[in-house]
Amino acid sequence: MRINKGILFAASLLVSFAHAETLEFPKAGFSIASLDSSPTLGIIQPIQMLLPAKNGFSANVNVQVQAYSGTMQEYKDLSEGQFKLRGLTVLYINEQGNSLTFEYRGKMQSLSLHWYAKAFKKGDHIYLATATSTEDDWELNKEQLMSNVNSFKLSK
Repeated sequence: MRINKGILFAASLLVSFAHAETLEFPKAGFSIASLDSSPTLGIIQPIQMLLPAKNGFSANVNVQVQAYSGTMQEYKDLSEGQFKLRGLTVLYINEQGNSLTFEYRGKMQSLSLHWYAKAFKKGDHIYLATATSTEDDWELNKEQLMSNVNSFKLSK
């Protein structure tokens, strides 16, 4: 039986595209199709991942896509102003080209929290990956959370 190379190629593309749209969670024992949408004029949050709850809080990583036409310097200034307004302490800010890395902590809804975030500029949007943990559990969670945020990559 001869296999048509065109059909084989088309089938391999379908498998590749189907796999690219599936989120795999091997440790949790499941996969799920992604719920993907194009960035809008507002904010979308395409994914939020949570670790098991401890003391009533689940450390987490989420990704937001924010409409933003300003520069990275303007975004940095805006973020610093928002941190100050909310009484948060900035531990670290590093700007590298079209990305910013933030680490900050403070109280929110009566919880002492610790954040690590990376912001990336692409077109008229900011892609923001943020890790959040309670301050008490930051040392326990930080390696896993920071590694997850640092794995974020923009598509070409």
